[in-house]
This record gives sequence, C-alpha cells and structure tokens, in this order.
Amino acid sequence: MMRDKRFIAVHRGGSLKIKQHIQLINWACNCVENVLPLLSEKPDERLKNALSIAKEWATGKASTGNARKASLNAIAVANESSNSIAIAVARAAGHAVPRHIWLIIH
Repeated sequence: MMRDKRFIAVHRGGSLKIKQHIQLINWACNCVENVLPLLSEKPDERLKNALSIAKEWATGKASTGNARKASLNAIAVANESSNSIAIAVARAAGHAVPRHIWLIIH
C-alpha cells in the first residue's frame, strides 16, 4: 500500500508543509469534537486530552513527546472499546495529534 505523499511531511519525503499540517490538525480536531457528543457513553478524558494537546502543539505550546503520548493514549481508548463507533472516534482523536518531530518557529 502506497501512502499519498500529499499527507506526508516534507522532512519525511512528502509535500506536506507545516502550515498545511496545522490546518489538517485543526480540521481533524473539529471533526472529532463534533461527533464526541453523539457517543452514547461519556467520552473518555484521554480523548479530550488528545484534542487539547493537538491544539496546543499546533500553536507551539506542547512538546512532540506530549503529543505522542496523548495520541497513543487515545489509540489505547480505541483498543479498549468494543463499540465500533467509539473505536472510530477514538482513533480519529489519536490521529488528530501529531506524532512526528517538527520544529515550529513562531
């Protein structure tokens, strides 16, 4: 399976620049935030934390280490669930958080 280079960061051989990456993060966070209230159960705090860390990372206020940990915690929520909708939402939250090293200069 070949990955689309438009969604791979420049430093990894793709064409995705930091500004575009931040736009994708914000879009992904908005998508997840719109579906969280639709879950039948109360959303796990790790999902909300992942979205919060993603937004902080996009503004240079969270470390890559914190972002990676938040992402993995959201994926853990997906792995712990048996509800297919909750799994999809948790994975979306986990993928909204950048897990790669970037240098942001503000």
